[in-house]
Amino acid sequence: MSVGSLNWTAYCLPSNEYALDKAAWAESVCQSIGGSSYSAFADAPTWLQILSSGVWTMLWTALLAFIIAFVIGSLIGIMRTVPNKTLNFTGTCYVELFRNIPLIVQLFFWAFVFPELLPPSYSTGSAEIVNGGWWQNLLNDHPASIGVFALGLYTAARVAEQVRAGIETIPRGQKYAAYALGFTQSQSYQYVILPVAYRTIWPTITSESMNVFKNSAVLYALSVLNFFAYTKTMREETSQDIVILVLSTPVYLIITYSIKYVMSWIERRMSVPGLGSGVK
Repeated sequence: MSVGSLNWTAYCLPSNEYALDKAAWAESVCQSIGGSSYSAFADAPTWLQILSSGVWTMLWTALLAFIIAFVIGSLIGIMRTVPNKTLNFTGTCYVELFRNIPLIVQLFFWAFVFPELLPPSYSTGSAEIVNGGWWQNLLNDHPASIGVFALGLYTAARVAEQVRAGIETIPRGQKYAAYALGFTQSQSYQYVILPVAYRTIWPTITSESMNVFKNSAVLYALSVLNFFAYTKTMREETSQDIVILVLSTPVYLIITYSIKYVMSWIERRMSVPGLGSGVK
């Protein structure tokens, strides 16, 4: 296939999605570059607008999943370092369970297996009383919420290991000094241990934030209409595989580098000379 035979204006073709109203900015762009493929009279918005909607979905689902992962992962990481054996064992079980099961399997578990473990309730999909009916309603009406929840729990296991490793790298003298000042265990974690640990592990947390964004593409398996799902649909509808890959790949690069820049800025802001990852 020659480059000249590729339909570079495929993004201005009408999509098969009718859930969105046409956006003025997308119409303006396609009027200027759409050429013969653009139709101002089409009922459906162009693929350009649809893909932009998918990018936004991908961003907010990844952000929420990362917040869940950071909060839960921090708690689990702390649990794995405290002297309480019950908390330590619970944290270890969580990490070993969620870290060693593929994300796609976990998504299917939360979608199809977990509802069967819940008490019966009404399901709008089947109009019957079934196990976990309210959960199935949530999955049918708002699949992104289930996807964000599953992705957050999966990533939390990875964040927990980073937090645990950061805490264990802190010299015992700092911990003993906190107790000598009269700090309780929770106060020593809050004011002494965690501030140093987070500065140490922030580069690895940056990697995890980028991984969350990339892993959010898998949420299409739960019918979450993100960027990956729309590019897959567009490829099937237009057969312009090369055009889609050439123009969609930079989207991932731009966003991941933006995440890296933001996390690096945070790292520089919280850096302390002689501590952390050595950022100047």
